[in-house]
Amino acid sequence: MKALLIISICGLLISGCGNKGPVSSGSGDKVDGSEEEIKQDLSDFEYSVEADLVSITKGKGAGQVIIPAEIEEAQVYEIANNAFFRNIQMTSVIIPDSIKVIGNSAFAGCIGLTSVTIPANVASIGSSAFSGCINLKEVKFLGDAPPEAKYMFKDAPATLYYVPGNKGWDKPYAGKTRKPIQ
Repeated sequence: MKALLIISICGLLISGCGNKGPVSSGSGDKVDGSEEEIKQDLSDFEYSVEADLVSITKGKGAGQVIIPAEIEEAQVYEIANNAFFRNIQMTSVIIPDSIKVIGNSAFAGCIGLTSVTIPANVASIGSSAFSGCINLKEVKFLGDAPPEAKYMFKDAPATLYYVPGNKGWDKPYAGKTRKPIQ
C-alpha cells in the first residue's frame, strides 16, 4: 500500500513538470517555450492617436521611465505639452528615437529627474520643457542642436553634452555649459 502511494505521488510530480503552454512571468511578459513576447505596461501613460501617430499626453511613471517607441502599432512621435509636468517620482527618462517633438513644459517641475538623453531625431523642444528640474545634472543630445526655446532649462543646473561634429553646438545654447561627449 505504501509503495503504491509513493509511486502515485512520484507519478504526479513527474507529470507536472512538462511545458503545457504559455507561462506568465508575472510582469505582463508572456513566455512560450523559446519564444518571448514582451508587452510594455502602458498604464503609466495617457496618449492620443491620430493618423497612425501617437502623442504622449500624460506620464505618471516613477524611477526610470521608458517611453515606448510604438503604441497600438502607431509611432510615438511627440511628448505633449505638460505631459510629465511635476512628476516628482521620475529620476530618469529614456526617450525613443521615434520622438520628434518635446512640448512646452513637458518635463517642467520634475524635481527628481537627474539625467535625460535627447535622441538625434528630436527637431523641437518647447519652452520651459525642463524648467524647474532642480536636480537635472546631465542632458545628452545625440543630434543637431534643436532651435532654442525660452526657459528650456530654467533653474536646471544641467550640463549639456553633445556629439562632436553635429550642427549648432559651436555656439552657446540655452545659457548652459556645453561639453562634447567623449
